[in-house]
Amino acid sequence: MKNIFALKLNNERLREILFFLAVLLLVIFPKGGIKVAGIPLTWGYIYLGFLFILTAIVIGSKFRFPVNSKHFMCFVATIPFVVYFSFHLLLFGYEGSIGNFIAFYISFVFLPFLFYIILGYFLTKIDIDYIEKLIANSVFIVALYGIFLFIYKQYMGHFLEIPYITVNADDLGELAGSKFNRRGSVSKLISTYNNGNIFGVCTLMLFPVFYKRTTSKIKIFVVILALILTLSRTVWIGLIFYFLMIYRNRLQQLVKVYLAGVVLLLVIGSFLMTKYFQYGSLEGFILDSNLGGRMLQIRKFNEITLFGNGPYKIIEEIVYLSIFRQFGIVGLLLFCVSFFAPVYLFFQTKNNNQVYLFGILTYLFVCFSDGCMLLIPTLVFFYFICTMAFINQNRT
Repeated sequence: MKNIFALKLNNERLREILFFLAVLLLVIFPKGGIKVAGIPLTWGYIYLGFLFILTAIVIGSKFRFPVNSKHFMCFVATIPFVVYFSFHLLLFGYEGSIGNFIAFYISFVFLPFLFYIILGYFLTKIDIDYIEKLIANSVFIVALYGIFLFIYKQYMGHFLEIPYITVNADDLGELAGSKFNRRGSVSKLISTYNNGNIFGVCTLMLFPVFYKRTTSKIKIFVVILALILTLSRTVWIGLIFYFLMIYRNRLQQLVKVYLAGVVLLLVIGSFLMTKYFQYGSLEGFILDSNLGGRMLQIRKFNEITLFGNGPYKIIEEIVYLSIFRQFGIVGLLLFCVSFFAPVYLFFQTKNNNQVYLFGILTYLFVCFSDGCMLLIPTLVFFYFICTMAFINQNRT
């Protein structure tokens, strides 16, 4: 009996270590890695491949393949859009890069299969308190480092880059140029994500867990400040949307949060935006008629088609508009089935974990502006929170 108990404890500890490594490589250092033929190979994605093989071996050795029914339905919902996309490629062709082509199939085929089918059962075996505390601490660490890096860049004139760890070895020196992190003479807060929007969007998905698990107001202030310093309207709107959801029935609390946010923005605007921004002021930034270059995407939308009529290039910032323009009405409907299925299933079933639903809804909302959809590690976070949404917090 003691041997069985000891084995169980060892297995639990091993799973926690494996999860810790995943958080370290995907949440804290998501961009560390190398490039092969111009295609980024991050340690986090390589580690996901290792987890896929390891978990498949464990499942195979036990001759069992337990899959949560909700996870299975979420996975099935992803298949029609992938099939449609593949037929669309055959009919209309492709005009993007090889890296973007590979990124699509990794993001829309491998990742949902990995999380919904392979890792779903693995995650149910890890203590949920351990998972959420680790996520909350990681979000704070990344935000704190982001603020440090933001200040460092303004004073030193360049980013602090650690090749293979905080930045891909082949992207050294590119953070201030090709990564679109400039706002006039000031740079966005990017932390270890190498891009302000990616950091903001990914953090927003995990923010509900952080907010739930964090009692320190100082830590909450640090993370919110980091999100604001991304200088991304998408991130700001996503943060507003999140607080609107959780305080929708508590008007007084909602007003306090928004007033604090407005004051913080005015302070940042006074010190940074008036002097350094190309927009000249906070008001000019918020009311930018060009929408940060997205107006061009909206102007491209000039006809409604059923199946789309041109070759696939890339999923642009405004995700739904980009899908609609390239794949038509049918493509957009199948895409929405794929991504909104977890929300539908959540409301149709009981004993789900609500804190992750807020992350899902926040991401689906920011996709109206900039979803960073095919950029590492965005969809890893999305499929993770979708999987966790159906793992009962009060399970035995």
